[in-house]
Amino acid sequence: MASAKTVSSPPWLVQLAMALSGLVAYGYNFSKENVFNQLPAVMALLDPTLYSQDFYVQEMLRFTPRSYYYYVLALPAKLGLSLPLVCFIYFAIAFTGFSLGLYAIGRTLGGSTLTAAVLAFLGLAVVDGTVGFTDLFRRSPNPSVFAIGIAIWGIYFCLRQQWTRGYVLFGITCLLQFLIGLLPGLLFTPALLIHSLTTKRPRQFVWAWGALMALAGMVYAPMVLSGSTSSDLLSGEQFIWLYGYVRHPHHIIFSTFSTNSWWRFGHFTLAGLLCLYGSQQLKPVHKMTLAASMVTGCGLLVLGYGFVEIYPIATVAKLQFARTTPFILLMALTAIAVYASEHYHRGHRALGLLLIVTPVIDNLGGLITLGVVALTLIQPGTDAFWQRINQKSWALPWLAYGLFLLVLTVTYSYHLALFLSFAYPFLREEFPARRLRLAAYGVTAICGLFVALHLGGVVSHRSLGPVHRAIKFAPLVDHPLKQLAVNARDATSVDALVLVPPSDRMFRFYSQRSTVVSFKAFPFTDAGIVTWQERMEAMLGELPAEIEEKLDGLFLPRTGAELGAIAAKYNATHIVTRQDWHPEIPGSTLVDQQEGWVLWAVNRDSN
Repeated sequence: MASAKTVSSPPWLVQLAMALSGLVAYGYNFSKENVFNQLPAVMALLDPTLYSQDFYVQEMLRFTPRSYYYYVLALPAKLGLSLPLVCFIYFAIAFTGFSLGLYAIGRTLGGSTLTAAVLAFLGLAVVDGTVGFTDLFRRSPNPSVFAIGIAIWGIYFCLRQQWTRGYVLFGITCLLQFLIGLLPGLLFTPALLIHSLTTKRPRQFVWAWGALMALAGMVYAPMVLSGSTSSDLLSGEQFIWLYGYVRHPHHIIFSTFSTNSWWRFGHFTLAGLLCLYGSQQLKPVHKMTLAASMVTGCGLLVLGYGFVEIYPIATVAKLQFARTTPFILLMALTAIAVYASEHYHRGHRALGLLLIVTPVIDNLGGLITLGVVALTLIQPGTDAFWQRINQKSWALPWLAYGLFLLVLTVTYSYHLALFLSFAYPFLREEFPARRLRLAAYGVTAICGLFVALHLGGVVSHRSLGPVHRAIKFAPLVDHPLKQLAVNARDATSVDALVLVPPSDRMFRFYSQRSTVVSFKAFPFTDAGIVTWQERMEAMLGELPAEIEEKLDGLFLPRTGAELGAIAAKYNATHIVTRQDWHPEIPGSTLVDQQEGWVLWAVNRDSN
């Protein structure tokens, strides 16, 4: 088997081709709720007349952990690019960075192009194995996605024991999404400490963490100086109640996470640890680094539960330790990718292909992978056993490969194209033929043309075929409330303030108008959180835990007169609701309606 030192990196043009075709296969969707919630602050930076009455946007324009992210988006937009185009460009860069970072990790640790391809594929295709509604990479532009495109290279350098480089990249990541930079730094700390002590280079630990803290301080220090950090307005218990139990139980409160998600996380984690144990390819230092980071992450999960739900500490809640699970999953997938490639190159091709496919099976992927890996470790005479299995299953090799590709397609239609995008260097080695090179560049040219047609508006929201997911480049007006918001933008003044149902997640973005409050728009400052709570309670009464699914049920009983009074309290100029919820708002004039959604203009004189 080739060692890691002998496996060269593919030419940059080939890597670009891999990333581009992978991006088209993976897909992209601008029209996501998180995008609608994040971009109004950027829009206000570009045009200060927007959202002047919106307390949430104004709070987010203070220095917060999102400030650098907003400026990064705003700068190219100020040069004349549209925000959707800016978001797509950054997403494409992040996708390229993340996918090629995975490829580089697999190539370095596994010593083969197959390991590299498998890890790049699994890192993008596996949707299970985390808790708290967290993901390694998503299809929409958001701070976490942009940040992981940098953080993955920090992980790469850490796995190569180039610790200072890795932690500098973690620090840079903090500027875009604080936790995506800090948490991997915490996970690798035991391995960094062990390496520093065994090599008798304690300064390495100091320099690495010093670099991370200096860059992370560029987020925290301005918040302290501007007064945006915690204050006396909220106690630790009050903060955790509002931040955790009311607004983010799906991210913060471990006891609310589904049992199935914990089981799936456990299956992948244990499978990864078993692969580390059984691997003959991985170096001891790599095994130690991967295992230590996984065990550290599990330890942080225990701390996250203890110091949020048993002994509440606000700082621990803010760290959202559930966000460590995507990184734990990544370490597990790295071990699985190396193990699968290792067996493939040892002649156990059927087993290798099986280990590539099983992790992407919904709900059962981790369990099946764990079972297969366990079988390889407990079976006496493993090599002889799997050689016999391989001989029987490999009687018709093309049928075996065909079955492998069919399973990828059946699990999710885009899996086939995604895997083949990163498997090109391996295929050249496995099946040397000039036609493969021509086919690869041909596919790349088609993908490039497809993206260009999307950006040019020639095609819209369509996939390249049944094996690709759509690229939804621009915001869609595909809901009556969105259409109502677009119409409101033309029918109201720029300083209008609109009372919307607290469950609304789109009106602020599409209308470009200020809103009184919405559940989704949760500020980062204590002063903003207090204001958010006061306005939410004015609309809904006392806020219970896990309120998100109850929002419409609490809003609907409000009478039209009560909505008018709430609007008057906050000087709102308009009210949005549903016709069947509130057929009449006393003292208001109907402005527009779209399939049951209505916009009322408030007559302030009547109030």
